[in-house]
Amino acid sequence: MDHENQDVMLSAAARRRLIAGLFSISVASYCADAAVAPPPLVVDDGDTYDFYVADQQTYDSNLYRLSPDLGNIATLVAPDASRADRINTASVGADGQWILGRQVIDFNLHADENRFSHNDALNNTSGYGHALWNWQVGGYFSGQVGVNYDHALASFAETRELGRDLTNTERYFGTARYQVGPHWALYGGVSDLTIDHSASQAKFNNFRLKQGDGGLEYASNTNDTLALEYSYSGGTFPSNNTFSLNGISFTPSYHEDLARVILKYSFSDKTQLESYAGYRRRTFTNVDIGGFSGDVWRVALNWQPSDKTQLVVAGWHELRAYLVTESDYFVSRGGSISPVWNATEKLNFALVFSFERQGYVPQSTSVIGQGPLNARVTTEQANITFSPRRAWICTLIVNHQKRDSNRLSYLFDDKLATASVLYRIH
Repeated sequence: MDHENQDVMLSAAARRRLIAGLFSISVASYCADAAVAPPPLVVDDGDTYDFYVADQQTYDSNLYRLSPDLGNIATLVAPDASRADRINTASVGADGQWILGRQVIDFNLHADENRFSHNDALNNTSGYGHALWNWQVGGYFSGQVGVNYDHALASFAETRELGRDLTNTERYFGTARYQVGPHWALYGGVSDLTIDHSASQAKFNNFRLKQGDGGLEYASNTNDTLALEYSYSGGTFPSNNTFSLNGISFTPSYHEDLARVILKYSFSDKTQLESYAGYRRRTFTNVDIGGFSGDVWRVALNWQPSDKTQLVVAGWHELRAYLVTESDYFVSRGGSISPVWNATEKLNFALVFSFERQGYVPQSTSVIGQGPLNARVTTEQANITFSPRRAWICTLIVNHQKRDSNRLSYLFDDKLATASVLYRIH
């Protein structure tokens, strides 16, 4: 959003609450024990720190994301397993920000105790940590250095494993930007991501991704930019993650190249476009077969008809994978529409409707093992965020997600309701 037009934009506080609400919807859609966290801090908050406590109650109608045609859940999972469940998540955490001249340092961390009413074999302690240094040297060099850590129960919609699988996700990253002149800038970044599964049957999807990118950006003004960008990445899996395709054994470790054009354009102070189009190529590191190559693109239009309403419409054609099952990748074609109503400074409403077709690539894990796989995922989400005072944040989420597929084990229909309360102690 354009911060120079505050008379028609949502206030900074309202935007932070809105972002937090939409993020909560996204997380809750895929992970039953998603934790509660405050909205991210911004520079306008100045030097600050808070401790916080939170409690979240979740009802999940189809915890294991199973098709009703698969049979008795007690046989599939465990004698005392239940298809529906209620989950309580109690959290304690802290966040803060320090501004040292041109340097800004942020952190956020929390620990969460997740307890299931019926499927108590899934009880676990999860946690999250994040630290970010927004650095600046002189008037031309700037960037970020950061680390993220997440320890959580893997989503059953993603892994299809029906046991207790806790994943550790670590990501280290750094970016730099050099402002060549009033219109031109050079930028780049590197990152290192690792994912480890605790369940022995899921360890074949342990994963490490090293990535680097660089680009050249032209800005005609503060809102309109055009950039050319190249990204290279290498994904590595355990040596025992081996498959046979056309009589050739290989691991799904890969190299990937992505070249794209990124466009950001403001039609007016109320309508902004963000888009990219490019070409992606993925090749395996130990064999000269398979892989993926093709066009990828994404378009998002943000329209703000009034200072209290907003509509975001998006469409995409991308190569994707669920984060904890990177070897099972697919071509995603879809779209979403997200209306938002900032009723007051304290009360926000948001809806998200999305549709996605997933065509799994022939070299993905599930296709090699069982044949062609296609899926269609539809999601309807509603979010209400109420913050009567800065110290209190109350959120209600209602979610419905359905996945149709040509494979029975991938079908599911799930209804999710989550209510949470967070209290900040300054």
